[in-house]
Amino acid sequence: MYKSVRGIAAGALLAATLTACGSGSGDTGGNTGTSGGEKPKAPLVLAADQVRTALVSKSSAPQGWKGRLPRSVSPTDALRKCQDETETNCGGFVSYGSTYFFKTEQDAEGKQGHLYFSLFSFKSPEDAQVAMKGLTKEARRKAGADAKPLDISAGAEETDAYTGKHTEIALRLGGVVVRLQSADLTANEPYAAFAKLQIDRIKKTAEGKNPDA
Repeated sequence: MYKSVRGIAAGALLAATLTACGSGSGDTGGNTGTSGGEKPKAPLVLAADQVRTALVSKSSAPQGWKGRLPRSVSPTDALRKCQDETETNCGGFVSYGSTYFFKTEQDAEGKQGHLYFSLFSFKSPEDAQVAMKGLTKEARRKAGADAKPLDISAGAEETDAYTGKHTEIALRLGGVVVRLQSADLTANEPYAAFAKLQIDRIKKTAEGKNPDA
């Protein structure tokens, strides 16, 4: 009788041990599979036709401003524009697009302020970083010592902004470089809101959404 009880107890203990080992092994494997199986997030890049979609549109212009349709340029002219503005060879260059907003009312001097938007798309964030570096270096050289830093938070990965005679904002999000340039505008315009508007449109376009919807 005692032998039978001892046999049952030993069998139960062995089954419990095997169950515990199996459960622990399964959890570890499951957790590893979940974290290790996740694909790394792809860097944000825009194809040539997406650049036009991502640019700010006429309908996205806020009150007191009007927009224009994106400017159409040939691939050769687009590359030349990239090289001229960034002072680089534009390695990995994909596409370029530009448009602008302008104020509906003139200032005291009869001038109508403009804000120009330019997008440069590249095959990788690394290519965009090189172009961004060249763009900001050349822009700051032209701005001179009187340029003052401008605090801009628009959700980009890199930002370089300053104001002086003109306001210049350069942003990079993944493989896309954005340039905002003012003409006949004061330093008090809502530049941060305009920069965020452009960055948000890039994000939506990259997700396959229509930013005008």
